Amino acid sequence: MNIFTPLSTTTDGPPSRDGGRLPTSVVKILEGALRGIASRGVKRLSMSDISDASGVSRGTLYRYFSTKEEVMAAVAEFVCTNFETGVLEAAEQHEDPIQRFRAVMGFFSRFTVERSPERMLEVEPSFYLEFFNSHFGRHKAAVEAALGQTFDYFDAQWGHPINRQATAEALVRMQLSSLIVPTDASWAELWESAPDRMPYWISQFAGKIAPCKEK
Repeated sequence: MNIFTPLSTTTDGPPSRDGGRLPTSVVKILEGALRGIASRGVKRLSMSDISDASGVSRGTLYRYFSTKEEVMAAVAEFVCTNFETGVLEAAEQHEDPIQRFRAVMGFFSRFTVERSPERMLEVEPSFYLEFFNSHFGRHKAAVEAALGQTFDYFDAQWGHPINRQATAEALVRMQLSSLIVPTDASWAELWESAPDRMPYWISQFAGKIAPCKEK
C-alpha cells in the first residue's frame, strides 16, 4: 500500500506545505512526473511525457504549470512535504516514546523505498543530489520534531540532555546512504531493531555514556 493517501478514494490530495490540500489533478501530475523522471530522466522529460505519465490532459497540466521547470520544483516540494507530514503523523499515533520511535523508523524506511525508486538515481543522479542538498535540513528537522517525546524520555532517563540535532542528522544520513550503497535484509533488520538499541547508539552519536550495554 502506498504511504500517501490513495487518489482513488479522495477528493483532495496530500497536504501542501502551507497546510492546504493539493487538488487531485496536481497530485496525479506530480506522481506522473516522478515516474517520468525514473524512466526518462529530467533532461529528456517533456511536458507531453508528464501529461501521458500522469493521465491528465495537456490542458489540465498547463492550468497548473507553465513549464517543466515549475513541475520539477513542485515535485521536490511534494516529496519533502509528504515526508514532513508523514513522519509526524506516524509518531503521533503512539504515546509510548519507544513505540513512537519504532513508528518513525518504519515510516522512514518505507518512504525511502517508495519515494526513491532505484532507477531514478541511476537515470537522474543530478536531480537526486540537488534534492538531497536543498531539502536535507527540512528532513532532519522533521525527524527531530517527530522524535521530540522520545528525546524527552531519554533526557529524563539520563538526567542530561542529548544532542537532538546530531542524533536526527545521523539517522537521516544513515537512511539516505542506503540509496547510494545497496542494502540487504540484514540492514533492514538492524534499522527496524534500532529502537531497542537506541540508548547505546545515541550515546555514541550524541556524546553521552548510556547506562546500559548494547544488546
